[in-house]
Amino acid sequence: MDVGYIIICVDSNSIALKTTVNSLKSFTQDRQILAVVGSNVTKEDLKELSQYCSVHKAKSTITSLINVGMKKITSEWGFLLFAGSRIPMYLENKFHFAKQENDVLYPIVNRKCNFVDGSFNGVMINRKFFSKVGNFPEITMKKEGLSDFEMAKLFWATDAIDHGAKFKGIVGIKII
Repeated sequence: MDVGYIIICVDSNSIALKTTVNSLKSFTQDRQILAVVGSNVTKEDLKELSQYCSVHKAKSTITSLINVGMKKITSEWGFLLFAGSRIPMYLENKFHFAKQENDVLYPIVNRKCNFVDGSFNGVMINRKFFSKVGNFPEITMKKEGLSDFEMAKLFWATDAIDHGAKFKGIVGIKII
């Protein structure tokens, strides 16, 4: 399976990025690894971050970082994780659940069993399917009970379902 890793580097922390890249290099082989940072990154930070993997700039929202990462990945599948995370040794054994382009894998963590409420650290989306569905919304809005990010996930999931998505919650994608 052709999987690339997209590291969401919200605060441009080079130590967090290095930790994640080293974890990926330890437990995967020949995989594309890229990081996405916010527009507030300094030239010095960008130069330092670029030592570890290719780095791309986005706007300052998490959804913008995800959108840019999914557009820049050249692998068939994009696996999203946050900088500072470490993957388990046999993570890629779980990828066999992705059988079709419209499968969206997400981790079941802390008994949160749905895509919107669950962790985004370990979501895997097919690049072509993402292109069909479109970007995660980057707007902020007034709402009750959900964060902007959860609301963006809800809207994207609704669009994805309209395009035939199959959301598959996977137990054991323990990313720390």
